[in-house]
Amino acid sequence: MEPVMDPNLNADVYRNMTAAERPPVFDKNLQFILIHNEKSAILGGTNMTDRYWNGTVWYYNDISDFTREKAFIATKTESGVCDGAHLEQDKFIISEDSGVLQVYGLVEAADTQLQELQSLGYTCQHDSSPLTLSVFQDNVHVVSGGMDYCIKVWDTAELIATLSFSFAHTDIVTSIDVQPRSTTTFVSTSLDCEALIWDIRQQNPAQSILRRQFGLTAVNWNSVMDHIIAIGTDNGDVILVDTRNSRNSALKNAKVFSRSVHKLLFNPNPERSEELACCADDTLVRVLDINRNFSSIYEDKSHYDFVRGLAWYKDELISCSWDNAVNKHTIHSRGDH
Repeated sequence: MEPVMDPNLNADVYRNMTAAERPPVFDKNLQFILIHNEKSAILGGTNMTDRYWNGTVWYYNDISDFTREKAFIATKTESGVCDGAHLEQDKFIISEDSGVLQVYGLVEAADTQLQELQSLGYTCQHDSSPLTLSVFQDNVHVVSGGMDYCIKVWDTAELIATLSFSFAHTDIVTSIDVQPRSTTTFVSTSLDCEALIWDIRQQNPAQSILRRQFGLTAVNWNSVMDHIIAIGTDNGDVILVDTRNSRNSALKNAKVFSRSVHKLLFNPNPERSEELACCADDTLVRVLDINRNFSSIYEDKSHYDFVRGLAWYKDELISCSWDNAVNKHTIHSRGDH
């Protein structure tokens, strides 16, 4: 008879390790970057290569250099980070893939008199990962949506869901964006192939503005022309929709990527509001001119993994990627050429 062999005990060893005993793993998969009033920024990253899938949020009070060592302060999260949104310059909310929404603030520690990032509260009412966040103009109410097909409106002061739309879509909610300067209206996209505009003042708040034969993966509202919405699809198309058009049809449509669009972001500069930055499940960053049939203003392939986050800062576009890099791109307006 063969002797009884002891089982491999590595699993128990790792399972019983405390956080301090675990070997350090760098959170290189950067997920989002956000700049607030050209003064401060937050960068979110997730560790996707370890037994423990957690994350880090870095806070910057100097946005000239986004190397991790230059961050003013950083904090670890217990699960991976999905998205974030500023509430104030020193206060923000993040969503984690565990279903948690957590509010952080920069506060002065009582014992050391030094500033630190402190959790001001958290809640977990999504049944799966909340993938997308957007903030209303009052900087108190936030909309979230995610893999549980659900959309929730939150009062971040109390951390309670004031509205909850179960099965708001019939598939994963991929992106939400609040209408500029609004406290009631937002747009959502989903893998159920439909984009909806929501007005939470109405008894029946949702209205379809676009339906396609493939999933919709990204959305952004133009901050100057607030009747214009850009929508990305999982087959690489970018679609422009005019909300004044009641025929549920696209204003413009172009094949921009060969893979699923991940993020779209209009330039907030009123003089350059026609510029639309976009990235996909690809290494490519593009800026398009929506007034010239999505003609390309800028292209860059300096990342070597999927680009996830985009942020505008003056005449620069900043991108972050799963390759652990934050890159700056100088975008010249057409008048500069």
